[in-house]
Amino acid sequence: MKSLVLVHGAASGPCVFDGWSGAFPGVTLEAVDLHAGLNVAEAGMANYEACTVRAAEGLQRPLALLGWSMGGLVAMLAARRIGPEVLVLLEPSAPAGIPAATFEGAEPHPGLYDGEEAYGPFPPGVRPRPESALARAERRRGLPVTELPASTLVVYGDSLPQERGRALAHRYGAAELHLPGADHWALVREPTARLAIAAALERVAAARSQCRGSTA
Repeated sequence: MKSLVLVHGAASGPCVFDGWSGAFPGVTLEAVDLHAGLNVAEAGMANYEACTVRAAEGLQRPLALLGWSMGGLVAMLAARRIGPEVLVLLEPSAPAGIPAATFEGAEPHPGLYDGEEAYGPFPPGVRPRPESALARAERRRGLPVTELPASTLVVYGDSLPQERGRALAHRYGAAELHLPGADHWALVREPTARLAIAAALERVAAARSQCRGSTA
């Protein structure tokens, strides 16, 4: 990979990827700020998708797109426009059609919500930001994602292993990486987790290159 675009989760920011450059030597890392330039109270998932697409413009190929939590679903939506060589999903918010996931029929509306009230305390060093209630309602209603790139890797720990892990990978025929003992935050915060993700990404990218070479 020449470039890696990183997409943060709800109520957090690009700081969750601090320290990731050490796991990807020689790779240009672009951590998206999904809130930049937006009225967050009126931002929907399409706005976050557009931010991610813009962040990928002009970056060298081959390019990997990685999203964590809400950012995973943003990455799934943006992948159809970016066309990444590899898509990596770290316990992403589930799209519509995942049997293990629960969706609600609440009507989306503008507003903000407190991430720690919704999800519990954030770890030290991660300052929560007010997040879009509109985007959250859209996720909870279920957003359709018809297909994903052939080279997709789903990474999950022990917090959400089914709806954001195995069931998601099965739905799209994606490769899987289970990190035993890792909670949701550890997937982006723990150095051992990011090293394992980097190694798995390289394996998926190599398999893609071999497949393309055999069909050339």
